[in-house]
Amino acid sequence: MRAWLARRRLRKTAKQLCNEARRLRNMHEDIADPKLLAAVSEAEQQVKEAQKGGAPSAIEAALETLNTAMEVLSPPRPHARIRENVEIFVVAIVVAMGFRTYFIQPFKIPTGSMQPTLYGIYVDPQMGKQWYDHMPFKLIPLALFGESYQEVHARASGSVAERYEETEESIRLYIAGVPHEMPRRMTRYVQPGLTHVEKGQIIASGRVRKGDHIFVNKVRYNFQKPKRGDIFVFSTSGINYDRIRPDSFYIKRMAGMPGETLRLEPPYLLANGVRVTEPYPFHRLLTAREQGYLGYQLPYSDKTYRVALGYLDQELHLANDEYLPLGDNTRSSLDGRYFGAVNRRSIVGPAFMVYWPFGPRWGFVQ
Repeated sequence: MRAWLARRRLRKTAKQLCNEARRLRNMHEDIADPKLLAAVSEAEQQVKEAQKGGAPSAIEAALETLNTAMEVLSPPRPHARIRENVEIFVVAIVVAMGFRTYFIQPFKIPTGSMQPTLYGIYVDPQMGKQWYDHMPFKLIPLALFGESYQEVHARASGSVAERYEETEESIRLYIAGVPHEMPRRMTRYVQPGLTHVEKGQIIASGRVRKGDHIFVNKVRYNFQKPKRGDIFVFSTSGINYDRIRPDSFYIKRMAGMPGETLRLEPPYLLANGVRVTEPYPFHRLLTAREQGYLGYQLPYSDKTYRVALGYLDQELHLANDEYLPLGDNTRSSLDGRYFGAVNRRSIVGPAFMVYWPFGPRWGFVQ
């Protein structure tokens, strides 16, 4: 029994080494010395002949000859295992980058313009750390749900100035002339005024939640036309508007289609004089007020910035290669109501899935 197992292992070793020798010859046939290739091929044949004879000593001698011929053809390189792992890693990176470039690309949503369908970075008030905000427990909600407790500390001692700056997303307080910026929804321990604070004192805290991370299909629009209601990503490089960076990407809902004449009649969007209520996302936008949807509202304008669709009687006509992007959160969305339409060439593709963080919005989007 022991002799039979030994012969079986020897036959298996011979088969594996012959397969490796064949692969090696195929890899080097265009660049190696023909004599070395012939030596490997001849050694392979010797192994096969020895297997027919069945003598273990003859097989072992033939395998040793084959192994020597293979080492002459392709000498062992130093740190071969490390080199192999590095090569695998580099190939994986190249494949991932190619896939990202041509097929599916991840994007992060930074703002709340698509809420409550998709969320950007937002903050819930929280005073003080909970048990799960300490190491190592805080790594779990951060990894799974993209949330973490954060505090804003005073960087200087002094009084809080009466003057402070407030935007839709943040508040900036000045302490002894030093600006301190914090999200609007953070719990503020220090209010604008003459309150004296010490350096290092907590002035605001909250639970910061990362924006939804989505996958965008970069192939789909090569085979079918964009559809009304799609959530899509587009480049701002072709948009000439003061409040928009020309080198960024926006995500909005495709509301207006090529050739249409559009206007707002809150809470409705009218396309060629007809209220847009389909497909389902538009019906939800108009009816699901308990979920936070408010329909389409006129944009805020103090006449400092131009608007493309900002008044009840204002119309926007789309060319045959233009689309109107609108955010679902039209009370806080810099979208086509301000800067107008986007060209077909600027469209990256439709979003189809929230892949992180895990939560109620994880999965396919609509």
